[in-house]
Amino acid sequence: MNRGKPDESAARGLLIGWIFLGIVILFIVFVRVRLLEVPLERDEGEYAYMGKLLLDGVPPYGTAYNMKFPGVYLAYALIMAIFGQTIRGIHMGLLIVNCATVLLIFFLCKRIVNDLAAFIASGAYAILSLSASVLGFAAHATHFVALAAVAGSYFLLNAMEKNKTYHYALSGFLFGIAFLMKQPGIFFIGFGVSFLAIRFFSSGNSLSQKERVLHLSSFLAASLLPLFVSALWLLTAGVFDKFWFWTVQYAAKYGTQIPLAEALEYFKYGLRSVTNGFWLLWIVSALGLLVTVFHNSIRDSRLFIVLFIIFSFLSICPGFYFREHYFITLLPAVSIAIGIFFNYLATKLMAFLKTPQSRLIGIGAFVALALVGINDQKAYLLTDDPVTISNNIYGDNPFDESIEIARFLNARCSPTDTIAVFGSEPQIYFYANNGSATGYIYTYGLMELHSLSLSMQTEMIREIESAKPRFIVDVHISTSWGVRPESEMYIFGWMNEFLKKHYTLVGVVDVNTPGPTVYKWFDEIKSYKIQLPSYVLIYERVKNNAESTNKRDSQSTRGCV
Repeated sequence: MNRGKPDESAARGLLIGWIFLGIVILFIVFVRVRLLEVPLERDEGEYAYMGKLLLDGVPPYGTAYNMKFPGVYLAYALIMAIFGQTIRGIHMGLLIVNCATVLLIFFLCKRIVNDLAAFIASGAYAILSLSASVLGFAAHATHFVALAAVAGSYFLLNAMEKNKTYHYALSGFLFGIAFLMKQPGIFFIGFGVSFLAIRFFSSGNSLSQKERVLHLSSFLAASLLPLFVSALWLLTAGVFDKFWFWTVQYAAKYGTQIPLAEALEYFKYGLRSVTNGFWLLWIVSALGLLVTVFHNSIRDSRLFIVLFIIFSFLSICPGFYFREHYFITLLPAVSIAIGIFFNYLATKLMAFLKTPQSRLIGIGAFVALALVGINDQKAYLLTDDPVTISNNIYGDNPFDESIEIARFLNARCSPTDTIAVFGSEPQIYFYANNGSATGYIYTYGLMELHSLSLSMQTEMIREIESAKPRFIVDVHISTSWGVRPESEMYIFGWMNEFLKKHYTLVGVVDVNTPGPTVYKWFDEIKSYKIQLPSYVLIYERVKNNAESTNKRDSQSTRGCV
């Protein structure tokens, strides 16, 4: 009878943990379903357009360019094949990815700590990865990196336990998928290699030299396999040169825009943004790291946890941009540290208070701090509609407006017409049923300070002049261009002349108004005065130069009011 009491208490505590995690997941699903219709932002628009091209049989980098590896485009293509090529379908895919990561964090943390820490860690990730502070409603590539990285970490522990070569290969392959999703995912390969190397070549390891080399080689080979297969596919598709330029040559220029001397300031700004609302949990994660380093209860898993935290942090550092959604790849490590601290707290309080209800203590403390953040973001989580959320977070960026612009274009374009966007609004290409007249679906790279900017501008110009797009969307919003005082301005002079010569103004979308966005079409434009500084102009190509001159002689071009 007495021996049964601890078992009953443990079973009751486990039930409490599962009830807690179930409630958290239900809450996350409820909120994410509410946010399914939040308009796509730029990154999502890029991934969705690339995924759409893939579903149409067009390989990435052929007719649309960007510096990311193709993994996230393949992921979007799979999601849209299952859930549909819609905003809702994309965010439904994110919901599945997010819930899968939550569960994997539970199983990972249970193996390295215990089930109480696992319940809290998975709950922490669920809430923090949904937070507006990390733009958690958007299906960024970092969500996919996190999923693959946590899965790879779990199977890495499996490999160490079962000592089978194919388990090491499976772990390496999953870390390779994280790398394929986005270049910073390479740090998780670094985590796996470092952990294995230290464990294999430390004193007391019972494996033979041959086994160590075989397992480590299998891990490394499998981690590079996804990128190797992708490169072979792109080579066969005839786009490898573009892939190399954008993901290696240009990416290297992009990654060196911010000097090391300014990195700390960018990091502090990014950290303030991502901890907004949930700062108490972030403080707890720091305490959890201290417990990991100094407390003997974590001794057996200390190497794994510390290395995982270090390499997770490194994954947010490339380029020193420290944007909010970059921190998502750090959240699994942050969440595990949170679980470790609350488990430690519950253990200490249980010993002090002489009560076996440690799970209730730990979970209750976590819930109290999580509710502080939830209350801070309650409008976003519970009441604001999707468009309001987009507008509140992104301001004058034309993400909601892109849907209406695309609707206008779709109504007037034939299936063979192309369009061009002067600005960085790839979501318009996704919404529209027409292809891009240029591979430059972003114009940020044209304004950055590097030796490639002028050649990239002239290439975009050649592509547009050759394609003769039916419509041009001219975006007069500073965040869509990122112009700097030292930027190469050649393309703007060309744009003015090109529009004046070949196009007529047919639409004005005034984003910067006190009330709702104003849309004016055709004759309505003549009597409307644009409110600076944020607006979008839509031009339609005219049939010949003489007609263009007649229609455009009184119209302004870039910089008009």
